Amino acid sequence: MSKIRIAVQGCCHGELDSVFQKVEQIHSRKALDLLIILGDFQSIRDIKDMDSISVPPKYRKMGKFYKYYRNDIYKIPVPVLFIGGNHESMRHLMKLPYGGYVSPNIYYMGYSNVVWFKGVRIGALSGIYKKWDFDTNRPSWDKMEAQQWGNNLEYSKINIKSLYHVRQRDVLPLYMMNDKNPMDIMLSHDWPDGVSYHGDIEELLRLKPFFRKDINNHELGSPINWELLCRFKPKWWLSAHLHVKYRATINHSILDDSNKTNDTNKDEIELDLSDDEENIDIGEQEVGPKQNETTKFLALDKCMPGKKCMDVIEIEPNEDHVSYKNMSCDESLNLYWDKEFIRNLVFTQERKDLLQIPVQNITYEKLFGNSSNINDEMLHDGAADSRYKVPNYSRGIQRKEEEQTSYFEKTFLTK
Repeated sequence: MSKIRIAVQGCCHGELDSVFQKVEQIHSRKALDLLIILGDFQSIRDIKDMDSISVPPKYRKMGKFYKYYRNDIYKIPVPVLFIGGNHESMRHLMKLPYGGYVSPNIYYMGYSNVVWFKGVRIGALSGIYKKWDFDTNRPSWDKMEAQQWGNNLEYSKINIKSLYHVRQRDVLPLYMMNDKNPMDIMLSHDWPDGVSYHGDIEELLRLKPFFRKDINNHELGSPINWELLCRFKPKWWLSAHLHVKYRATINHSILDDSNKTNDTNKDEIELDLSDDEENIDIGEQEVGPKQNETTKFLALDKCMPGKKCMDVIEIEPNEDHVSYKNMSCDESLNLYWDKEFIRNLVFTQERKDLLQIPVQNITYEKLFGNSSNINDEMLHDGAADSRYKVPNYSRGIQRKEEEQTSYFEKTFLTK
């Protein structure tokens, strides 16, 4: 069985030309199927967008994204998926809460999402976790736009930063998923807060000694991401944000569920400590149920010369899924929305009371375990359903953000 080859980029910071140049080099040696960018993408379309990004004025720059946004036939080496970080053009991305095209063959995953690409199931959560904003509502685009970005810099900065923070409604559809259905890859900008204990923590502290306090306090990352990692047990969890390359292997069979952030006996953990940027991780080698017993974690640095910001992973696809059976012969981005995630998203729209329940208490079993109207097999039978096919890119659609969002809402969220 051929594997799907995916290039993974850490924080982008608007350096798309540099990222694509590196991808082209790798792609020319051995073909890639996809590029994933793990946040701080910075989709700045124009000067006005620069007032909606949390970056000190002296460090602000247009970057290269605007070229890809304005040009409908720009050629890029391979299709791209990306998530949001904590330095994004929110004036742009807030128009695409459920995701959408921002350029030909470049697709934003929205605040949260699960999609299929060539038989690979990919989950995503944009932004970073801050507990004081988690249970609050994210301000609307209209409200933020009405504040006239930049007139009151301090007030504007506070509001902009809050837009990047993960909300409970973002993670609810993920918490509601059946953890017995395998997830191949999970994407987040900030790390799950337990992963640092499952890699070479001494090397991490040598590179980033100021992490010590957060590591000692079990606060280096997001508790929400760690909870999801322990539930999903994905083959891979990919993150950025902390500007360092780091690998870890989480062995779920020995993980202490009663205290998940405790340091685990390093003799019981498989470590892959190669620092070679060109080193290629080839995924799980074993076949069968044991694949779900471990999660490989990979974090990458930001896009700068000399930084370890890109790597390649390979994933064995599910050949029974429609996204594999209907793979495009060209290099277009051929995506399918995940039926289970959509089911959960619709459910959260109908059950507003779920927002009053601590998210850690939300589980698939509690919501759907005894429900006769949920046919879980139908959600994962891989059968074709035209509603779940993400529309192919059409010329200029990236400049019609409201139209993309309206299509999603009419297809799934409007009765």
